[in-house]
Amino acid sequence: MRTLGEIKPGQTIGRYEFLIPIAEGGMASVWAARMKGTRGFQKTLAVKMMLSSLSDNPQFEQMFLDEARIASRIHHPNVVEIFDLGEENDVLFIAMEYIDGEPLSTIFRTAQKKQGMPIHVALRIISDACAGLHAAHELADESGSPLGLVHRDVSPQNILVSYDGAVKIVDFGVALAEGRSSDKTSAGTVKGKAPYMSPEQALGKAIDRRTDIFALGIVLYHLTTGRHPFRADNDILTLHNIIENDPPRPSSFIPTYPKPLESVVLKALEKNPDKRFQTMEEFEVALERAVPPTQARTRSSDVARFVRETVGERGEKRRDALRNAVRLADERLQNELDTAKLVARPMAEIGLTAPTGIVPLSIRSNLHPNVIERTSMSRVVTAPTAALPSFPIGDLGPVSENPSSSLSATSAIGMVASTPPPPPSAAIPLTRPAPSSKLPLILGAAAIALVAGGVALFASSSQTTPTSLPTPLTALPATSTTASALAEP
Repeated sequence: MRTLGEIKPGQTIGRYEFLIPIAEGGMASVWAARMKGTRGFQKTLAVKMMLSSLSDNPQFEQMFLDEARIASRIHHPNVVEIFDLGEENDVLFIAMEYIDGEPLSTIFRTAQKKQGMPIHVALRIISDACAGLHAAHELADESGSPLGLVHRDVSPQNILVSYDGAVKIVDFGVALAEGRSSDKTSAGTVKGKAPYMSPEQALGKAIDRRTDIFALGIVLYHLTTGRHPFRADNDILTLHNIIENDPPRPSSFIPTYPKPLESVVLKALEKNPDKRFQTMEEFEVALERAVPPTQARTRSSDVARFVRETVGERGEKRRDALRNAVRLADERLQNELDTAKLVARPMAEIGLTAPTGIVPLSIRSNLHPNVIERTSMSRVVTAPTAALPSFPIGDLGPVSENPSSSLSATSAIGMVASTPPPPPSAAIPLTRPAPSSKLPLILGAAAIALVAGGVALFASSSQTTPTSLPTPLTALPATSTTASALAEP
């Protein structure tokens, strides 16, 4: 199983090439990756992989699989799109929409150090989050029956805001849904972040979509006041406040806080689920009505402007890193293609020649026609013909080495001098080969045919009398298998 520390840019998983790391959470690590297609097509995606520390836990593995199965069915502009689920070398991964933006937690934390977040921007972000979560809550199966999906982890960390002003809900890793396999073995288990739990969730009671409404109400309160409504020194005390204490009215410490908005926030944070908004759509409509009619409607471009002004430098650095990673990946690919083309071209075209004097396999100049020897590499020599040994052919008699002859028998062999012959034990008598190996037969036939050609050429060019020629090749006694049948026209 790979983690952020083990994966390097340029490596691939499935059809995705890793570019730069994005984040590592409690369950998974995320990389920006590139998917390539034909005719130059490419697309940047986010690839999420389960952490190796959890790979041996069947429950976390099932949660990862459930996230892909459930979230891939949600199609809404305010929910991150899931494209693919895969596994390679025991590594589970999810390919999803890449968002050029930041988590709301990062944006808000940076804004607090500057001028803070304007209320109208906060309202637009929460309104879009309501729309995305409502689409998830309304998800149904193939028969049209509601799945009862609950995110269970609505928090600023799981709300992404792009540099174009788009708001996206992400990470359904602990979502509750009808038929979810990972929940069958975890009854009573509390899941989610403590500071954003509902009272019923903190108590381990049955929950529904109204739990997400309470969590998003906490986010809205925090964005518009700069304070968390229940935060204490630790998670235990924070959960106690969520269960037992009512949040302070925003107007109690911000006198100018809009009264209509205060009513919306406090209704979302009701302890009793029946007193809250019953759907995210109802919550969204209430937010729209809380905005004074005289105030201009906040657009996504207004959100984009605020995000760029607040964390724009962070986004530029990531985009530069991503562009550089793509450039390096293209260079690696081009180098591989150039190397492949270089290897495929004939050596003469690139100015190279084969090593001089080396031939793969030769017939030894002292090879007897009835014996086949295994040789490896021989070297072509340019010594005079007279310096080469004669070619012994047994009953045929010695071949003339008259220097005046225009072509000697040894030169007809191709002037091949071999390495010293191996000991006699290395010789293999030429017998009928097994059906699975015909190399001895072919080499023996080649040797005999080459000798015959040399002798015939020698006879036609020599000025000596015919009596000096050896006995014709046809006078050879037949062995169990000879090459004569192969040499016949």
